[in-house]
Amino acid sequence: MFFFRTLPFFSSLVLIWSLAGCKKDPIQYTFKGTVTESVNGSTLSDVAVEVSQRVYNGSVASAYFNTAGTATTGADGAYEIIFDREKVFEFKVAMSRSGYFDVAEIIGSADVTTDDPNVVDYAMEPKAWLTFHLKNIGGLTTDEFTMIHYNFRTGCSGCTTNNYFYYTGIVDSTFTITTTGGVYAKYSYKNPGGSLYQNDSAYMTPFDTVLVNINY
Repeated sequence: MFFFRTLPFFSSLVLIWSLAGCKKDPIQYTFKGTVTESVNGSTLSDVAVEVSQRVYNGSVASAYFNTAGTATTGADGAYEIIFDREKVFEFKVAMSRSGYFDVAEIIGSADVTTDDPNVVDYAMEPKAWLTFHLKNIGGLTTDEFTMIHYNFRTGCSGCTTNNYFYYTGIVDSTFTITTTGGVYAKYSYKNPGGSLYQNDSAYMTPFDTVLVNINY
């Protein structure tokens, strides 16, 4: 009788242990990659990487990105971010480091998987600055100096647009443009009354300022 009375209790313990052993781990996303520099291809350490996501609230996608995970690249430029899966509309991978242009890449949920790591590599571009000093020497108030910017970086704070620029009168002006380091910034200009443009360029030393004086 003692044996039969203890059997249900023993069976219950076995069932509890079995259920505990069958508990599944959460399904997760993994984002990983390597960050390098665009100039020489070397790996970049100390890059702050953030993966954020727009999740669904019912059937409506949030208007905002919420942080899912962060990491900082090591000496090898590598990072890895792992977080639990949610119902997501799209992801954003953002990277930042002092002296470099920020990165923000949007990735649709259809392009992200939980089966394998989602690899996002990126080559970050260093900043550089070009300072122009334009001076009209002994000119007239009716003079018009024309300049064209060609392959400057656009769409960032302190950047320019690749377009025509006109300077009228007795000009003595200095201005600085933020652009990508490690490349040549190209520009042309035409003196007042001239018919031909002069083509020129300046190598943009990363993290430095290049001064160009144009007297006309």
